[in-house]
Amino acid sequence: MMQDIIRYIHDLDVIYQYLGIFIISIIPFFESYLAIPVGIALGFPTIAVIIIGIVGNILSVVAFIWLIDKFRKPKKDKEGGRWKRAQGLFQKYGVPGVSFAGPLYGYHIGAIIAIAAGTSREYVTLWQIIAISVWSMAIGIAFHFGFQLFI
Repeated sequence: MMQDIIRYIHDLDVIYQYLGIFIISIIPFFESYLAIPVGIALGFPTIAVIIIGIVGNILSVVAFIWLIDKFRKPKKDKEGGRWKRAQGLFQKYGVPGVSFAGPLYGYHIGAIIAIAAGTSREYVTLWQIIAISVWSMAIGIAFHFGFQLFI
């Protein structure tokens, strides 16, 4: 699958290649941690790819945070395994921990957990931006220096 994406993007014009990297970074569960390795594998400048990945991922997650906050309902006692697991993660690690675990289960899921726990959208947005930026730079640097984790 990864090689098919790289092959398809490689055959496009340069502006469309960068746009392809941007679009990959917007897609939930692909996000910047897939877009950055693809861009580096295509031979793009590392810094440009990292910036494109960060911007696309942040735009997607921030729009998602502000959207789900609009539909947030008043807190009720909730039952169920998923809710209890999410609450357990949130109680143990807080917004920073849930945000920095984004590459494990997706930044969008981390945002849902934090918003559902009653955290303000501004605070969640701040920590998501920090986590996305730090992880994107780490992945970009790792791939730049040859740690090809996903290819």
